[in-house]
Amino acid sequence: MDDELVLRYQNLMKESSKLPLFDLRKLNASLPVPSATDGTLEILVMGASNDFIVDAEGLSETARFYNVQPVCVKGVAHDMMLDCSWEKGAAIILSWLDKLRKGSC
Repeated sequence: MDDELVLRYQNLMKESSKLPLFDLRKLNASLPVPSATDGTLEILVMGASNDFIVDAEGLSETARFYNVQPVCVKGVAHDMMLDCSWEKGAAIILSWLDKLRKGSC
């Protein structure tokens, strides 16, 4: 995403809320946490290579928590569904869902 488009979106978003969605300091103080699942659910843990909110370590920790392999989408940012390259993430999700439907996950 070029800088001009980033600035445009930042300006639009800063007016939408004057309050943070959550306090990252509190969240970080509680991490990492122990493992979570008993393996009865299929879980996709997907992150973005240009994510400045959840870094590679956070992606790996989340995947370990759910006992799955993480998937990192190259060239997109944190809110990948809003990124200009959103199709990359959508394709990965669609492929994962197809495998799940066919029973090969």
